[in-house]
Amino acid sequence: MNEDKRADLLKDEYIMLQHFYEDIDSKGLTIKGWSITVALATIGAGVVYRKEILLVGVLAALVFWYLEAHWRGLSHFFSQRIKAIELVFQSEQWKETVPLQVYSTWSAEYKKVKDQTLRYMVKQSSYLPHVVIAAVCLLLYFLL
Repeated sequence: MNEDKRADLLKDEYIMLQHFYEDIDSKGLTIKGWSITVALATIGAGVVYRKEILLVGVLAALVFWYLEAHWRGLSHFFSQRIKAIELVFQSEQWKETVPLQVYSTWSAEYKKVKDQTLRYMVKQSSYLPHVVIAAVCLLLYFLL
C-alpha cells in the first residue's frame, strides 16, 4: 500500500472514531435527559399519590446511572485507537502502521482491562445527576 493511501485511511479511521466518541457523549446526555424526565414524573406521582412510587424513582436513577457508565466505558476502547493513531502521526510511524484496525485494537484492550462500566460509575460525568435523583427520592420517601 502506498504512503498516501495509508495516510488517507488512517485519517478516515481517525475521523470515524472521533464521531463514535462524540456519539457516546451525545448518548450520555440523552440518558441524563431521560433520567431527569423519569425522576420528575416519579417524584410528582410519589408526592401526589403514594410515596412508594419514589422507590421506583430510586431504582430508575440507578439503572440510568449504570447505563450511562456502560456507554462511557465503551468510549475507553475507542479512545485507545484514537490515541494510537495520534501517536503514529506525531512520530512519523504512520508510514508503517496498518490502518483500519478498530476491532483488533478494541479486542486487545478489552482482553487487557475488561469491562470499564464500574470504573466509569465513579466518575462525575457519569454519576451526576443520577445519584442526586436517587438521594432526593429517598429523602422524600422518608419525609413523607
